[in-house]
Amino acid sequence: MKVICGKEELLRGTQIVQTIVSPRSTLPILSNFLFETEGDKIKLSSTDLEVGVSCYIKAEIVKEGNITIPAKRFGDIIRELPENQDIEIRADETNQISIKSGKSHFVLMGLPKSDYPVLPTFPEDKVFTIPRQELKTMLRRSVFAVSTDETRYVLNGVYLITEEGSLKLVSTDGRRLAFVSRQGLDKKLAYHAIIPTKAVNEVQRVLSAQEGDEETKIGVTENQIAFKIDSVTIISRLIDGVFPNYDQVIPKKHERQIKLKVKELLSCVRQMSLLTSDKSSIVKFTFGKNILRISASAQGLGSGEVEMDVDHPGTNLEIAFNPAFLIDVLKNVDEDEIYMELSNALTPALIRPVKDKDYICVVMPMRV
Repeated sequence: MKVICGKEELLRGTQIVQTIVSPRSTLPILSNFLFETEGDKIKLSSTDLEVGVSCYIKAEIVKEGNITIPAKRFGDIIRELPENQDIEIRADETNQISIKSGKSHFVLMGLPKSDYPVLPTFPEDKVFTIPRQELKTMLRRSVFAVSTDETRYVLNGVYLITEEGSLKLVSTDGRRLAFVSRQGLDKKLAYHAIIPTKAVNEVQRVLSAQEGDEETKIGVTENQIAFKIDSVTIISRLIDGVFPNYDQVIPKKHERQIKLKVKELLSCVRQMSLLTSDKSSIVKFTFGKNILRISASAQGLGSGEVEMDVDHPGTNLEIAFNPAFLIDVLKNVDEDEIYMELSNALTPALIRPVKDKDYICVVMPMRV
């Protein structure tokens, strides 16, 4: 095999596939990525047996071939090579890889393609599309509430549902829940899939690196989900299990609905979070007549209080929250105002943007 390509293009492709590679894998071949020619392009692929990523980069193909290359070492070498110089990569029958650029020359030992796991292909027959930026927003608004408790494995991902022409994403860790939806899908689509957090993070990373708002293809099979983002394909196993009935958690009634300014509330909660500790991560909301007092105290640290003017003519209410949960919600609201819907100090709070009914967050209160 012999190919010639530019540093920028090669570095871009290498960075896309390198994040999946684990240098501590029990299988040495999984520390490598697959480098192969396909037509007039190079295809780079990597997998950890749970998530797989592949992408195409432009190159001059002098001689076709394939090889697997040590990912970290190769990436470090390409990063340090001189700018504006073509890079020549050769591989011979002994799996020796030669890398030349300008006056620099490196030799690495690879492994044959035959040793590498076979990567699944994109399921073209079971596909729907969504604009790139819209998918990016939906994932950002949901992934923060995913559980990290491995004993509750069905909560270790984002739950995707397509039904009756809508796409819904749900995540929860048992103490908070995020729900986001959009309309406009084919009404015949009916999928239920729990996407692992690692795959969601990988999709977000690739989406953030892409410009424009082209359609992203999403394909779902019985045990896998695939995303095609321009020249990049991400395929992941699904989490096997039944996601809990999230609709039961979302409050259907409330005794009071309070409109709050997002930036001001976020600032106030962040201020009071400075006076919480690992043992006592609680901020208290006290709603009075047209005022909200947010306070916190921790033994050995001190205490603090900040006030906000609000439209709240009702009776007093005290309720406490984990400040990190509120901050996560508020950081992902793209509007200026939210509604906080409450009943009492022991029932969940529902938070949603004033003008967007398709985004809902539920936060359980803390016992003081």
